[in-house]
Amino acid sequence: ITGTSAAGAASLVGVFAIFNGAGRVFWGWTSDHVGRMRAFLAIFGLQVICFVVLPSAAPIWLFFLLSSVVYLCYGGGFGTMPATAADFFGPKNAGAIYGAVIVGWSVGGVLGPFAIAALTDATGGFAVPFYLISGIMLISMLIPASLRKPEERTVPGSGGGLSTR
Repeated sequence: ITGTSAAGAASLVGVFAIFNGAGRVFWGWTSDHVGRMRAFLAIFGLQVICFVVLPSAAPIWLFFLLSSVVYLCYGGGFGTMPATAADFFGPKNAGAIYGAVIVGWSVGGVLGPFAIAALTDATGGFAVPFYLISGIMLISMLIPASLRKPEERTVPGSGGGLSTR
């Protein structure tokens, strides 16, 4: 997209790792303050914008800026999902639930690049794959927009002290 060299692109990927790491802290902190679902809406919404603009982001500075936001958001999933699992399923179950989520994430991380590469080869560029990702992110926004944290309820016969989710 930018015409940069392979060495330049490799250097950028190394820098993007910093944004991935920072996203874990930033979005985790943000979700603590604005709520998990609002954080996910922002994470997905920012990526919708970035993936729509990326195919035409020929100036390297614009490509870098947009990609940095994508990596910040990608890291944000790792910083926000464990707390979301605890909110929805309780701290006792958060590890198992988050483990299942990470397995799904890993499957996508393995199969996704193959699918995107095939689509890139079939279309001769990155525009269609980026627009597809943007569409998936847009549809993904329906999930946090419609989910609400379960209310705690008292278990009958517990004297009001035992709660479940």
